Amino acid sequence: MKKILLLSLFILGCAQTAKHDSGSSTSATYISSLPSQEIVYEKPVNKIAFGSCANQDQPEPLWKDVLQAKPDLFLFMGDNVYASHPTQQPIAEQYRKMDQIPEYIAIRKEVPFMATWDDHDFGERDGGSDFKGKDNARRDFLNYWGYVKNSIPLEQKGIYHAKMIGPKKKSVQVIMLDTRYFRSPLKESPGNEGKAQDYIPQDEGTILGEAQWEWLETQLKRPAEVRFIVSSIQLIANDPKYEKWGNFPKERQRFFDLLKSTRAKNVILLSGDRHIASISKMDLKNYGSLYEITSSSINRANKYSDADSHYVGPVYSKENFGLADIDWKKKLVTVDIRGFNNEVVNSVKIKLR
Repeated sequence: MKKILLLSLFILGCAQTAKHDSGSSTSATYISSLPSQEIVYEKPVNKIAFGSCANQDQPEPLWKDVLQAKPDLFLFMGDNVYASHPTQQPIAEQYRKMDQIPEYIAIRKEVPFMATWDDHDFGERDGGSDFKGKDNARRDFLNYWGYVKNSIPLEQKGIYHAKMIGPKKKSVQVIMLDTRYFRSPLKESPGNEGKAQDYIPQDEGTILGEAQWEWLETQLKRPAEVRFIVSSIQLIANDPKYEKWGNFPKERQRFFDLLKSTRAKNVILLSGDRHIASISKMDLKNYGSLYEITSSSINRANKYSDADSHYVGPVYSKENFGLADIDWKKKLVTVDIRGFNNEVVNSVKIKLR
């Protein structure tokens, strides 16, 4: 009897230890069992919603409005959970919390999702290739977004991936970039070291890494009627001092040059991160007009305004999401920035070539 009691206490102790260990960033695992819609790749896509920055520790009522817009697909562009602060660890537990938000559960049942990450679901604020926890974060991301795990080669680092949706004459390519795993360390403004969010351009370094650049070139050479390229950080907007492609000017120019060399038509850029919504426009020589729509955030509204020489129309700093509506007959894409009650706060019409 005594042996049985000791054995029981030993097993209980092991169970308690295992439970404690599951709270560490290296051992926790969460594989979502949330009922969710799958992408039907043969069907045309007419409406694509997109957004970013959703803190799982706060209410997320905006999902109701996204669902009411009846999108065929939602693109989650980063900071899908917040896990960069010690109080929001491990990352796996934050995904579990997200799966308990009623409005989020409701939209996952009706609308297919695609996702990439930004710094907070990567695990370190403004983090990049030197973040020691990046492989654990990648594991947690792939466990949660299982379709990504099944969409990339086993040997691939990072989480970049792409999907082609719809029949030939209505084909939509969605390219999800990874602007974290390979990105070189940022250069801080002299005198503001350690204060974050005050970065200056540098001549060297990379955002995508060479393997992802080669992959992106291959993707842009594939035939598609419309291409949505998701970058978690802003690409066209270049004036704010925060994270952006402009912190690596050669990488930014390389992206523009790649669009021209591959002759990739009907590219629309989407980004998040900034806790504001904006529409940017750039006229590229020997290419044409290029638009970037930034949508952020789902529930982390900012109190400040923003300015950039590329912005078209007003900047919106309350909760928002984006909606791209493709009119195949008119060859026209209308992209809205929308707030609560589907109020359109900024919009652009992009003619397809």
